Amino acid sequence: MAVFIDADNLNDATALDHVLTSVRAMADRVIYRRAYGRPESLKSIEAVLWRHGVRPVANLIVDKTTTDSALVIDAVEAVCRNDIDIVAICSGDADFVPLALWLREKRCRVLCFSLPNKIFANPESFYDEVVLLDVVSDSMPAPLVPAERAPVNGASASLSRKSTEPATAAAPANGSSPLAGASVKALLAAVPELRDKAPMQLSVVAKKLRDAGVLVKNASSTPLFRRFPAQFELTPLKQPHTVRYRG
Repeated sequence: MAVFIDADNLNDATALDHVLTSVRAMADRVIYRRAYGRPESLKSIEAVLWRHGVRPVANLIVDKTTTDSALVIDAVEAVCRNDIDIVAICSGDADFVPLALWLREKRCRVLCFSLPNKIFANPESFYDEVVLLDVVSDSMPAPLVPAERAPVNGASASLSRKSTEPATAAAPANGSSPLAGASVKALLAAVPELRDKAPMQLSVVAKKLRDAGVLVKNASSTPLFRRFPAQFELTPLKQPHTVRYRG
């Protein structure tokens, strides 16, 4: 996997920290971790970059285009020189659409991480998955929320996914996440068959989770299980269709 961050677009430290923590469970190894932007943009997320081992690439020329060009060149070089399956672009800038299309033609799975107020229109047409980051009041690491938009009213980041699948249910009006109470214990209680540690079809498991009220209607169960990579194994890695409880 390779992660490229447009720090001039996505420079919220809390949101970026949540993204970099989450992507660890998506691949065996994250080879490229780079952030591009003006010095002041990189300075605002300096602690997060250091924590996750991200290489900052400063743009000393006051021109947005040069930042984008540096990111694009490095992304193309990374895919051409390495066996990379997943590329995450942390930016809602439409300037990266040609890059996203090229990466998909190279058989890469392309993800977009962005703040809701900085994403261009119709991004799901160009990315395999779009993850919108909002700020919520929960002080704990926020869950992956399969909703198009989540409330913005606090200090930590949550992820809401948007893809080419049918739109998912919106978050409750009271600001609570539909998955806020989800835990390994709740998942096993809703689907006790998982305790046998045998692979189960995600479609079957998702139905049981919805029936138990753990998963909202039409939401994908994949992000939920990805919250607990030590306890649950999703296969195959790219587009999982089975889940197994590790114990």
